[in-house]
Amino acid sequence: MIKYDYKTYPWRVAEGSFPINRGAAEKMNFLLRYAILAPSSHNTQPWKFSVEEGLIRVYVNKDRWLRVADADQREMYISVGCALENLLVAAGRFGYDCEVTYFPEAGDERLVAALSLVESKGGNSFGDAEPFDAITARHTNHRRYKPRRITPEDQRRIQDCCREEGVSLRLTDDRALKREFDRLVIRADAIEFANPEFRDELGYWIGEGAFGTPWLLAKLSQLALSYLDLGRWVAKSDSDVLMSAPVLGMLCSEADDRESQVKVGQVFERIYLKATLMGISVQPMSQVLQVPEVKREVASLIAEANLFPQQPFRLGYAEPEKEHTPRRPIEEALL
Repeated sequence: MIKYDYKTYPWRVAEGSFPINRGAAEKMNFLLRYAILAPSSHNTQPWKFSVEEGLIRVYVNKDRWLRVADADQREMYISVGCALENLLVAAGRFGYDCEVTYFPEAGDERLVAALSLVESKGGNSFGDAEPFDAITARHTNHRRYKPRRITPEDQRRIQDCCREEGVSLRLTDDRALKREFDRLVIRADAIEFANPEFRDELGYWIGEGAFGTPWLLAKLSQLALSYLDLGRWVAKSDSDVLMSAPVLGMLCSEADDRESQVKVGQVFERIYLKATLMGISVQPMSQVLQVPEVKREVASLIAEANLFPQQPFRLGYAEPEKEHTPRRPIEEALL
């Protein structure tokens, strides 16, 4: 069992602690402290890193793959893409120019990216503070959202986060479309929670403390999920929070391959960071893509043909979450 160390609090990593006068490897290890604060499915944190002078390699950690909920590994690669985006933001903040090579070893889907880092000619000058500061402030907000609209201007600012070729973002405040998506959320929840293997997997991660619940409550929740079908209750809760959100988002890709999924993860984290700076809450609604027959219906809701839905989410205003979810020690993320 993984024991999360709540005394060493990774979210309190301090910008002023950057080892400016130390060696390259120590500096790069410091950048990884921001990478591991990325969101991930069920907070599995399915990433690994290796560090050499001037080079960071980013891997998927398949030991932390959700074999039931994420059978096609889509969410695992999106999660690693989120960590990659945090790493790039942190590197830019601390004065590095970066070049990313995706899947540099043909046939090896474990090695996601290789980052070449060179200190910029400006020396140790600091880059853009805004997205960097949002890394440690970001939350996934599961609460009901307030009945406050997101203005067209603010929606455009979110839309501008999608800059990767082959990735597109759809935002909608159309209530009829949200109602149709809500129907699919309810159906997906019912199918998943009727599956005892799904409940066991979710219960395992709750029992591991991945969601930050106290140990005893986590264990009780794990037992409840293992022996009870909670699908109706979860579906009602998910329906309530979805319909409370003023905007529904969907990230899509032109290709359904690993590189596209990683890039979707980068855009999704960029949206998270921008929304955090704007005071807007974000929550992924991934269950509709975890059930194959429901996923096909989601694809039919997208107006343009030949696009693959990769990451649905909701946007809105809500009371802030009080605590961050826990993170494993950085040492456990290193090869």
